[in-house]
Amino acid sequence: MDGMNVPAEYRKRPAEEVFLRVIDRRGGKGPKKVAEELRAPISLETARQEEVAAGIVSAVRARGDRALVEHTRRLDWPEADAGKLKVPAREIAAAHRKADKSFLSAVRKAAERVRSFHEKQLPRDWFDLGVPGAVLGQKFTPIERVGIHVPGKSAPLPSSLIMSVVPAQVAGVPEIVVVTPPGRDGKIHPAILAAAHELEVERLYRVGGAQAIAALAFGTRTIPRVDKIVGAGNIYVTLAKKMVYGEVGIDGLYGPSEVVILADETADPRLVAADLLAQAEHNTDSPVFMVTTERSLVKKVQAEIARQIKKIARAKVAGESLETYGGVAVTKDLEQAVAVVNELAAEHVQVMTREPLSLLSSIRNAGAIFLGETSPVPLGDYVIGPSHLLPTGRTARFSSGLGVMDFMKRSSVVYTSEQAVREHEQVVKSLAALEGLNAHVRAVEERLKRAKPRSARRKRNK
Repeated sequence: MDGMNVPAEYRKRPAEEVFLRVIDRRGGKGPKKVAEELRAPISLETARQEEVAAGIVSAVRARGDRALVEHTRRLDWPEADAGKLKVPAREIAAAHRKADKSFLSAVRKAAERVRSFHEKQLPRDWFDLGVPGAVLGQKFTPIERVGIHVPGKSAPLPSSLIMSVVPAQVAGVPEIVVVTPPGRDGKIHPAILAAAHELEVERLYRVGGAQAIAALAFGTRTIPRVDKIVGAGNIYVTLAKKMVYGEVGIDGLYGPSEVVILADETADPRLVAADLLAQAEHNTDSPVFMVTTERSLVKKVQAEIARQIKKIARAKVAGESLETYGGVAVTKDLEQAVAVVNELAAEHVQVMTREPLSLLSSIRNAGAIFLGETSPVPLGDYVIGPSHLLPTGRTARFSSGLGVMDFMKRSSVVYTSEQAVREHEQVVKSLAALEGLNAHVRAVEERLKRAKPRSARRKRNK
């Protein structure tokens, strides 16, 4: 396989070719400044894309299936028809019967691992009797209907189906609706169909992009309206999710896949290069960074990248990503290196240092943390347990990877007796009076007017 389908321009490049920009922080630059310089080429002009996405979303909201079909014909499937958007169960089953046994085995193993990981996230209802005369608690309820967008334009991604459907199933979501873009012939890749059958997905539609997001958010005659939309996609999918938020919930706004490798002098340049390439091959705009305390490691990693890129099929994609969005920050020590990593707040953080576990508590901002040189990100992408739908573009500062709680709602539960109402009456009066909300006070007082003092009840009983 080595070298097959690799563009000639990458097979011929000299080993000393430099792919990565280098920012030396030892001169005194702060971590925020270093992170800004590393991420500088990532600032994207989205005004035009926002206009396009807004037009699609508005059209589907206003005209339903008609607009949905129009945009699907224009962007994906020229012969699209509303009556053919839903994939029949027999088509899904047929793809499963024809699927390679080793592929189905891989799907089952991955689903098993993802299911096991997410079952540990299941919350429990709880109730507390600590306040006299009151019962307080929380109950957790699965979201009723969830829409899942599975990318499939540039390559089939059954792994994304697994990583989003399984956590929803663990949460107990009753209705799961999956959308994925068809090819020019209107067909869904058989790997997606076979995986859907394995996961017992029954509602699968051959539509993707911003038009699919709008259809899920507002509902059409063909596609049911959902309560929340999850899943990754291109920039138009991301912008559409942002536009429909409020009508429905969303999991997050996902950008290109990214990695930051934190390395010291013990890091193996061969493995660092392999891991940078593994993320860079996703897309031409995938940010791939290394933050290291060892200046001499940079040249070794660059040489390894030049050598290894000759052996991958998506060399052109990876090369463009590395040269445009790749970068290295050299720091004085590990404390400074960790500070830069936290500023980058990346989707994947790989720790390739002498004692990786010792740094875990210091890494505050990361979608997923991979500890040690034997923990490659692709294990997380496919099988080891966590969902690979993770926060990107520095959103790991305030958000987390997809999990069971993304498919559940938390409701507070309050029961109070007459005694509890009476004991808390003055607090309500004081705060409500200050806020000018006297109806709040009356709502409490009316309960106490209706309730007779215990002494009066005892006299009546005598």
